[in-house]
Amino acid sequence: MKLLRSTFIAFCLTPGALAFTATTSSLSKTNVAAPTKFMTQLQMIGIKSPMGEEIPDDDLILKEKLFRQVLIEKNIVMDYLDFITEESIKATYGIATAAEEEEAGTESFAEVLAEKAAEAETSGDNIGLFGGGDADSSSTSMEDIKETRYQPNLRSDLGSTVLVSGTADASLLRVLNNNLFGQDNINNFQFSKIKALVEDVALAKKTAISREARYSGLLDKLSIEPSSGALPTAAELEGASSWIAQITSNDAPTLLPQVAELAKNSNDLKHVIVLVTGATSNAVEGWEALEAASGDNFQCTLVAVGELCAGGKEGGLYHVGKLADATDANLASSGGMPSNEVYQLLGHALALESTTNQALTAYSYSQAAIEAVASPYAEGEFTVRDEDGNEIVDEMKDVKMFGRLLQGLREIGFTRTAELDVLVEKGLTGFQEFMANPPKREDSFTVSRAKRDEEDEKIMAILDAEIAKDEAKKKAEEEAIKKGEIEVIAQQWAIKEYSLQSIGGDVDPSVTEMDFIKSVWDQALVEAENTYDYINSPEYKKKQERTAKDAVGSENKLFWNGMDPLLRKKREKMVEKVKKQYMDLLSEEELEAIILSE
Repeated sequence: MKLLRSTFIAFCLTPGALAFTATTSSLSKTNVAAPTKFMTQLQMIGIKSPMGEEIPDDDLILKEKLFRQVLIEKNIVMDYLDFITEESIKATYGIATAAEEEEAGTESFAEVLAEKAAEAETSGDNIGLFGGGDADSSSTSMEDIKETRYQPNLRSDLGSTVLVSGTADASLLRVLNNNLFGQDNINNFQFSKIKALVEDVALAKKTAISREARYSGLLDKLSIEPSSGALPTAAELEGASSWIAQITSNDAPTLLPQVAELAKNSNDLKHVIVLVTGATSNAVEGWEALEAASGDNFQCTLVAVGELCAGGKEGGLYHVGKLADATDANLASSGGMPSNEVYQLLGHALALESTTNQALTAYSYSQAAIEAVASPYAEGEFTVRDEDGNEIVDEMKDVKMFGRLLQGLREIGFTRTAELDVLVEKGLTGFQEFMANPPKREDSFTVSRAKRDEEDEKIMAILDAEIAKDEAKKKAEEEAIKKGEIEVIAQQWAIKEYSLQSIGGDVDPSVTEMDFIKSVWDQALVEAENTYDYINSPEYKKKQERTAKDAVGSENKLFWNGMDPLLRKKREKMVEKVKKQYMDLLSEEELEAIILSE
């Protein structure tokens, strides 16, 4: 069957609205009818209905602010991914910047894509049932068209035969087969023979051979043979241009130097990928020997992981990066890596130039780290402080940044190969450098981002309006409560003042209490506001806390620090009176018990 290439390109280039699957909890549900797609997006991100009459509490306002900040941080990631995508396409097609295009008259990115679309539409190449080419998949520009976004730098000499030792995992074999419907094909995987050496051939065949393997053409390439040891012999390596080996961390010190010798003495081998399982440290003994042996003869890559586990959510939050940048705590707290993720990582690592002579690691994040990703960076308005007001460093900031980066890669739709290339070639450091010093971008390719930015700005504007509206309602309610409390305090002050002045003879007997209150009301409001400010000040709160602390156990004490002065005076008089009456009859303890019972 044939695929309409121009339609495919049009689909790839259309900056469709990407639905942001929030990692935070939805703030509130809205039942307001959505007249357009734009409103539907607002509902998806959990904006509270503007028709609601309920005055929001502080928690809701804070959640909206936090969610808005996470969106802002995610948009910075999108800008970064747009930038590196633009740079990769320029490098691949030799496209100049907008200024260079105008000066030199070179082709723009849009013109290059238009030419590729025209070529694809007229070439008429067949697309196989399960995604591969019917005849010669390398003879068409289909793969180039499919990769209309980020262009990873692929290895050029993988050859036609790949040897796998220590495992025959179905996930790895599917990637190497490179002909599965729904799987992103890897341009430089043209293996016609996949040879697997395992201890238990019957078990390996049972797990690897399936209906999917038969229909995708894997069985035409796959050969599963018994292994003669932990590593293949020189004879078994003959004819293999690429080799993927799996060993344990306990065997690594002895086996990695042997891998180096086998690869160095092979005439055919060009690429070696070694998976080391059970790693608990960011240094794998024996890797130095393998790296030192590599050079003109072959290239090597190490992937160190903890224990492999079955299952695991595909596309979950797993860290992938350079082994030296990981800590022992990272590997220890990961709780293992899903085997399907690890084996897919191995296959994609073989395709990339950026993984050559690199020691990599992959580990799953702890539950605490996953929960932290849902919150913004603890800086600026969201800085966390201790009791003394000192800023607490956000120890999870790198985890949050990596989570934003990974989410952006998957929202945009980077292939797994492109995703791995970004994480290895640029990593978190590249994103941090972009944030610290965003480059000036004047290329015409950025126009494709303008529509997305415009829509994001609309969403942000509505979020800002909702937050401002909520804060205004909250402030109005607080002001009304404050006014009422001040008036109560003012009235109490005026009544007390009337009583004191009446006793002192400073008020004419003809003046009623109500008349007096009216005459001093302005002064009463001033005094009440001062009192209100004091009882809501940090100083008063600390005094209250000290008093409450001193009052602990006061029910069994006559006097304590911070007790009410009037109560202290009252009890002092009671003590004096009781002592006079019962001094000769009662002990001190009995006197104290009598007073406390009053």
